[in-house]
Amino acid sequence: MWCIQGNDRATRGFTLTELMIVVVILGILSAAAAPSVNKDNRAREGRDLAADVGRELQKSRVEALSTGLAMRAFVFADRVELRPWVAGATAGAAPTAPTVTHPISRLLNAPAGVTFTGVVGPGVAAPTAGTLSTTVHADIDFSNQGTAQLLGQPIPTGATIYIQNSGLPPNSPDYDFRIDVTALTGYVSVRAN
Repeated sequence: MWCIQGNDRATRGFTLTELMIVVVILGILSAAAAPSVNKDNRAREGRDLAADVGRELQKSRVEALSTGLAMRAFVFADRVELRPWVAGATAGAAPTAPTVTHPISRLLNAPAGVTFTGVVGPGVAAPTAGTLSTTVHADIDFSNQGTAQLLGQPIPTGATIYIQNSGLPPNSPDYDFRIDVTALTGYVSVRAN
């Protein structure tokens, strides 16, 4: 019989020292990749918020058309609250505008580091500093006729909502976004600024 004496090392496996070296190398690689992953997550949060708000505003327009009751978007620095107008108490009575004390239909909270900096009329320059806060808001109405109106502006006036992602450098393509709402059609579009 032939008995081949092989290398004992090939049948033993890895030593504890070799395993510890591999663990250290993996730790270094994951630490090097973490900033890139965090930056991607921060960029995604801003994009997702802009897309979600655009979708919910468009949904509010459709809801106003289908129910016959206007919808109002209250835009704060950290959230958007959507509320329907309140139907009249009797048949034929005019509906009344909701206030911040009325029940919320839908709520969109901004993630940490992402804020709504301002809401302006079309053609007006973007705000250089935040004009909204957790208590100061701007309002946009979506009528049951399919139009939109920035409150406090002459009729018809659409709106531009500005969103800023302070977790990213200002030269990043995902640093700020804008949501345009047209007055006559209520059409909502989202784009990077």
